[in-house]
Amino acid sequence: MLAGQFILAIQFILLQNPLRELRHERDHVAPEKLPFWRRTYWALCVLFSSRGIGWTYQIPHLLPRPSTPRREFAYQQVVKAVWWYLIVDLGRAYQHSNRLFFRDAADLFGEGFPGYLHRCVNIVAFLGPMISITGVMYCLIAAVFVTLGWSPPRDWPHVYGNWADSYTVRRFWGRTYHQNFRRCTAAVGKGCCRLLGLKPGSWASSYTQLYVGFATSGFMHCVGDLVVNPMLFGTSFPFFIAQAVAISLEDAAIGVARRIGLQSRYPAHLWRMLGYAWVVLWFSVSAPWFIAASLRVGALSPVSFSLIAMLSSRMEHVLRNQLLLAIAVTKLQPAEM
Repeated sequence: MLAGQFILAIQFILLQNPLRELRHERDHVAPEKLPFWRRTYWALCVLFSSRGIGWTYQIPHLLPRPSTPRREFAYQQVVKAVWWYLIVDLGRAYQHSNRLFFRDAADLFGEGFPGYLHRCVNIVAFLGPMISITGVMYCLIAAVFVTLGWSPPRDWPHVYGNWADSYTVRRFWGRTYHQNFRRCTAAVGKGCCRLLGLKPGSWASSYTQLYVGFATSGFMHCVGDLVVNPMLFGTSFPFFIAQAVAISLEDAAIGVARRIGLQSRYPAHLWRMLGYAWVVLWFSVSAPWFIAASLRVGALSPVSFSLIAMLSSRMEHVLRNQLLLAIAVTKLQPAEM
């Protein structure tokens, strides 16, 4: 968060003139002509609208913007927040019931086929809550803002992109997951390309933006490492720069397949299935690096209210009472005979 605001400050002070270059679709008066408090609100909207919904800097690949009535939209967001919360709760419950999460990170990721399946379950159990907590907060804030009339439903498209688009590593980061970081990472990457005089759309520009973007994302996470413990600064970085390397290799493989005509020999859905398998394989290899770094900085924390823990405790209490009753009945039967 702090690193992201720092990058935005550099962007607005050195790379852009926000008052002249940025506009929202509902701006009818130039921001510099607005009263002070309205201009302050306008600036806060620019600062905190990470995806630029409705702004001139709106990121690509958003899901369709909602057009449902306010009340229906708010209800839908609350329901989505509940589903996101259940994923958080289930994942955290699994983490705190699995002693391996409190030992060396290598213990979480076993060898061999059974160990590989266990590795995948542990990865989902760790990353699922991290992804879902953002969904919970986003949906609840959207419901409140729309209910109070502070913004229309169309300002709140889905928090992530289309998960079905994630059949390459590039598409996973660029279209699905990294939407809320893209503004910062893209700005730094494009700024570096301008500084180096690289032609927009060229190979050099594309891959400079790719590596600088992931380096920026890695740096933002490293700031979190630093806040927790200065000795841990940089532990998150290898995971993010590795994503750029994987995308480079992925692009090369796709390019070779196109040039030799391999891509046209098989249907598109077959290539997509192969792509999904590749993405799963890659993250089963690389995600443990991020998880190990996260565990070192103390990323595990219990949910303040756990529905699953409450239900399991209640069920355990009922089953214990039934078991004690059954034992008591069994002991009484010989006496009656």
